[in-house]
Amino acid sequence: MAEQLSVDRLQLIAEIARRYYMDGLSQDEIAKLVGLSRPSISRLLLDARELGIVEIRVNPPIPTVPDLEDQMARQFNLQEVRVLECKNSSDDEVRRQLGRLAVTLLDRTLQDGMTLGLSWGTTVHAVICELRPRRLPNVKVVQLIGGVGAPHATIDGPEQVRRAGEMFGAQHYYLNAPMRVDNADVARALREDRSVREVLELARQSHVALVGIGSIVPGVSTQYHSGYISYDELRRLDRMGTVGAICASFFNLAGEYVEVPWFNPCVIGVDWVDLNQCPTVIAMATGKAKAPAILGAVRSGVVDRLIIDDVAAEAVLALT
Repeated sequence: MAEQLSVDRLQLIAEIARRYYMDGLSQDEIAKLVGLSRPSISRLLLDARELGIVEIRVNPPIPTVPDLEDQMARQFNLQEVRVLECKNSSDDEVRRQLGRLAVTLLDRTLQDGMTLGLSWGTTVHAVICELRPRRLPNVKVVQLIGGVGAPHATIDGPEQVRRAGEMFGAQHYYLNAPMRVDNADVARALREDRSVREVLELARQSHVALVGIGSIVPGVSTQYHSGYISYDELRRLDRMGTVGAICASFFNLAGEYVEVPWFNPCVIGVDWVDLNQCPTVIAMATGKAKAPAILGAVRSGVVDRLIIDDVAAEAVLALT
């Protein structure tokens, strides 16, 4: 059907759909605005659905566990905790529901004129996938840490920043550098490059940071699976007492920052001090394997708002 319609016709259908579904105008009001009959508007709205210009999606209430939310918030002095009730959901469904929870929280937190900083990874990607158009033209979306590149483009920082910027109709800024390079001198030179330096300065001014909580457990470590850290390095981190990382800054079970001399100087991105100075850090993680990393993160004082699943929450509390 789309091949038989002119570009002008498709644009008209899209405009009518926007006015009806996003602006909330009635079919009669739209008919008067565009000079068509009401039945014509009704047919064009049906065309919009058949062409895929409009997709109807039903989002049932997200099941959460208020008791666990209250207990986690009190015990770790967090501003807000959302705990997803997993039941027998698949990993993909858990991530999607966590993404929905994060979007509801982000909608309440992010205001026009703010700067939103994004890390990368599967959990942040889940949030971006659940975003819906919302006009925030004065928001700035910025990459907090260098990218991973192919073959992980879908979860990479630039892709998350681009998609979020498009959804908000906002300016977006890429950190044109890898997450980690071979030595500290190269990293220093990259950080001093004007384009990288300016984006890092903007990232440090983020009002809201949306980040994943990384683990040193090989099976759930995105840095390991992305090739930015080796299995031997994970073992070294374990011997140093680290349990997890946020934006490539490592911490131990007590929530204390752990300087890793062979890693941190080679990273291009915001650091532990920058994260601590961000007014609102929203952190996400899922699964029992990440419990030590989540516990260290919430003890650190960096995390303000937490989004996890009930399996992870119960495992975290069992460690205390």
